[in-house]
Amino acid sequence: MKVSFLLQDTRTLYGAEQATLQLLAGLAAAGVSISVLLLQETRLGPGISPLAEALGRRHPVTDIPVAGRFSRSAVRQIRDHMERDQADVLHSTGYKADWHAALAAQGGARFSIVSTVHGWLFRWNLKERFFQTLNLRALKSFNRVIVLSEFYERYLRRHGLTPLQIARIRPGVRADEIVSREDAGRLWARPSAVFTFGMLGRLSEEKNHDLLLRAVARMENRLQASPRSWRILIAGDGPQRARLQAQIRRRGLGTRVWLAGRMEPDDFFSQVHVLVQCSRVENQPRSVLEAMAWTRPAIVTRAGGMPEQVCDGQTGLLVPNGNARVLAAAMQHYLVAPEQAARAGARARERLEASYGYPEMIARHLGVYETAARH
Repeated sequence: MKVSFLLQDTRTLYGAEQATLQLLAGLAAAGVSISVLLLQETRLGPGISPLAEALGRRHPVTDIPVAGRFSRSAVRQIRDHMERDQADVLHSTGYKADWHAALAAQGGARFSIVSTVHGWLFRWNLKERFFQTLNLRALKSFNRVIVLSEFYERYLRRHGLTPLQIARIRPGVRADEIVSREDAGRLWARPSAVFTFGMLGRLSEEKNHDLLLRAVARMENRLQASPRSWRILIAGDGPQRARLQAQIRRRGLGTRVWLAGRMEPDDFFSQVHVLVQCSRVENQPRSVLEAMAWTRPAIVTRAGGMPEQVCDGQTGLLVPNGNARVLAAAMQHYLVAPEQAARAGARARERLEASYGYPEMIARHLGVYETAARH
């Protein structure tokens, strides 16, 4: 089986990019011959690409410069590559890659095309809505479209994709490669550690860090005489950093909230007792899966695919999207009963191992490619 991947290089290495790298590694280990076409946006200028570096260490990569939103030259290069490489399937991710893949394949007439949907932001930005509409139109011509969550499966079906086109495949995680159970449990064994709530991810609008800060301000007012010390660790970088710093100062939370910048997951979770993910929209965020591996419960909003990851009251807590009062109450619940947080975290690890198997994810992808290649 030969599979070519068409990816868009945005000079980032966040959850979607990491998931793609893990998929490529698993497919290669299963004997799939892989090549990568990387759409390089010339508007970004010269600079280091962590995605390109990670790919280049493991797979043959062909750069395709793209000056604007659409490139006829890129379409020709994709077609030439597929004919020359005799690949069975082209697998794209991202709206720009999907659009170019659909045009190059002439709607699947020239070669089979598969896409993975990592999600849209659903913001009321006219340009974003326009490109989302184009992406949906392109996806209707794909042989198969992979989604990670039931949320996006329902969304795509409402927008005209057929049940036979859509394959729902949960992310696959090798928990022991993230952290061993023994190492994950070390923080719970230190009762003197400051109880830490953490949020991990890009500092961007859709992550809704404002909601976390509003909840923390509520807790600060209610728990002034709390016998247990606690703090908030926010890890990540992005366009909202300066605004969040100003909010922390304005709310007087400078001694309570630590805006730590980019952190490796190991450094982050070795300090955090409970993950808080209060995004407005998500798919199946890797931060929640990593929390499960680290035996940390997650408090998440009922947004996107997160309610499919967290079993309310068992492996974490679900809160309404945008409700600071309920989020503060959920955080306080674990703060005053850390033993419940520890038990929920242990159950989260068990759920991860039972429901997010890495070999199963790879096998499901192979099945999708085989089905697509027969069309």
